Amino acid sequence: MFRKHWILRMVNGFAICLVAVFALCPKAFAEDYFKAANELYDKGEYKQAVKMYRAAIQDGRYEPFAWFNLGNTLVQLGKNNVAMVAYKRTVELMPDFTKAWVLLGDLYYLGTDYGLAIVAYKRALELGEDTDHIHYALGECFIKSRSLALAQKHFEAATRLNPDRIDAWYGLAEVYEKLGDYEYAIKTLKRAVDNSVAAGADVHYTLSHYYSKMGQSKKAIREMENGLLTDPQNVSARRYLAHMYLEDASPWMAIFTLEEGLRFKKDSDQLYVDLGQIYFSQNRFDEALENYMSAWKMGNSQGRIGAENVGNSYYNAGDEAKAQEIYQRIIGKK
Repeated sequence: MFRKHWILRMVNGFAICLVAVFALCPKAFAEDYFKAANELYDKGEYKQAVKMYRAAIQDGRYEPFAWFNLGNTLVQLGKNNVAMVAYKRTVELMPDFTKAWVLLGDLYYLGTDYGLAIVAYKRALELGEDTDHIHYALGECFIKSRSLALAQKHFEAATRLNPDRIDAWYGLAEVYEKLGDYEYAIKTLKRAVDNSVAAGADVHYTLSHYYSKMGQSKKAIREMENGLLTDPQNVSARRYLAHMYLEDASPWMAIFTLEEGLRFKKDSDQLYVDLGQIYFSQNRFDEALENYMSAWKMGNSQGRIGAENVGNSYYNAGDEAKAQEIYQRIIGKK
């Protein structure tokens, strides 16, 4: 769940703050390495900025902040291991600099060193940096370390601090899922729907998964339907819902679901294949053929195989003329 863009977002926010602070410093003349480096960073000229930050470090005037911004710059360049060295040097020089501890924790997390990430995040908390980002990250660290009680504690803290933090709600639900308590996992995601404007179709799809695990197929279907109301172009979800209807002995609803999908995604060859398979299973060969051919015209080989099976069915039933007509259609993609 923990996305790499998080650290870039954090880095950008922190670096901008430092630029604003030091641009006002009376000692920051145009020729200062630190100011020049910040200006290069703002322009996205990260390689040149690295050289200037290193020069600022040698100059010594802004050394801890130069180390910090050097770390930010190296993250932008994808050099996380070297950036980690820069952040470590920052906290050695300024042990109370919370932002450096947070980003150091992020890098440890991305490197899957969850123990050291936990140490860094906890240090930031001790210094007063009590944010949903830190609690969410700690929740992720603990869940990956299989410390589910601690993961629960921090995911709950993240949702209290920021109810719109949907990934924290997912994390909390995942804790209950790992405990085998699907009822609480469901309650958690329903709280997310009630409290977070960021709750979208994926919440309903996950709820459907939990209901399926509990053997409650009707509720699982209803949640998939709810998800598709806000995400009607999701072909994978729609195909899965159709499969659920088939499992529930409701082939007519499966057909309706797939045909409804073609209203939103007319170019979805997979929807045509699925429709063809359902019609074929019902011996509705003409309807199966048209759907298979639609898929085959889009280049889907499953459509060709399905159409050939329709032809074979007519051939086996003794209608060789009809079978040959179908085979010719397949060859010409007509």
